[in-house]
Amino acid sequence: MRISTIRQRSVHQAVRRRRSKQSPIPTRTIEAPSITPHFSEDLECDAIVVECQSGLAQIKITNGTTTETMRYDCSLSGQKTQSVNIMPEDFDQSKPLRLEILGCNGRVKRCSNAWKMVIPDVVRIPNSKIILRKQSAIGNDLYSANDVQSAKDDDETDAELDGHKWAVMLQERGADGKLSRAKTIDLRVGAILDGAVVYYEDGHSTPCGLRLRHDGSTHQFGGSSSRTLHIPSGVDVVKVEVNKYGWGHRVLGGISMTLSDGTKAGTLNSCRFAGLASEDSAVKVLEAGAGEKIVGFFGNSGYYTQEFGIITGPKDVELPARTYDMAELQNIQTKDWARNMY
Repeated sequence: MRISTIRQRSVHQAVRRRRSKQSPIPTRTIEAPSITPHFSEDLECDAIVVECQSGLAQIKITNGTTTETMRYDCSLSGQKTQSVNIMPEDFDQSKPLRLEILGCNGRVKRCSNAWKMVIPDVVRIPNSKIILRKQSAIGNDLYSANDVQSAKDDDETDAELDGHKWAVMLQERGADGKLSRAKTIDLRVGAILDGAVVYYEDGHSTPCGLRLRHDGSTHQFGGSSSRTLHIPSGVDVVKVEVNKYGWGHRVLGGISMTLSDGTKAGTLNSCRFAGLASEDSAVKVLEAGAGEKIVGFFGNSGYYTQEFGIITGPKDVELPARTYDMAELQNIQTKDWARNMY
């Protein structure tokens, strides 16, 4: 992907504007503007789509230290702009890309770093056309689960998670450098989701969460309601269910996994929140798309799990060996990071 700085190309050149047809009867909706990443197989066609049904009044883009603002006609007689494409390739991805969108209805949508909406959702395997996709559940604040107005007015949707970012593949290299298949997943759940541990056929294991505590010792998961899921050869993990509401702020409440042979294990703890959040809204279901399968997990963890997600890849294609050497697909945690954690 060609990456250029905002100084090399004006923001007015770096966005592509799509005008909507003029409506004979002017209308104004109450919905806030939206910011949606659109990913395509062609790297040159990636786009961040900014939309507002009532029309866009202003787009403010900050890339690093440089800021430019685009303003659009919001008059009732004007031909309103409802959609604009922002092309990631035209900005410096080493610097945050902040977006502030003002709709003609006065609603505002903000994103402190749009790269976090685009880049974390896919993993491109170097020297290959294979793409891995990512989707996850992030812990919600239990105490504000029913605060509808607060949720409606919170336009900053990409709140920072300050824990340890990890990834664990369902095949992993052991001490001898050879790939080994995951045979067991220990889902560590107590009152909330502590984490998980994946055990491989060669005898080694990797945690889905912290490896080390702040003193440098090995982190041990708790979990009085933990369950073990055994994965026979030729059987895949096909569904992961995660309870988004744990005790406290941004901590997940529980997890369950289902295999292709129908076996299911885990503890969701979802019934605890009856009256605060319905089970349908509390539990997020993560599944592979058509033609894909789950090949690993990823997330963000402090002493408890804040985010848990799945990594999916082509169903009938063997991943290149170099996939398993990529740092972003491993759980790497240094002692220095652990000491500074809290």
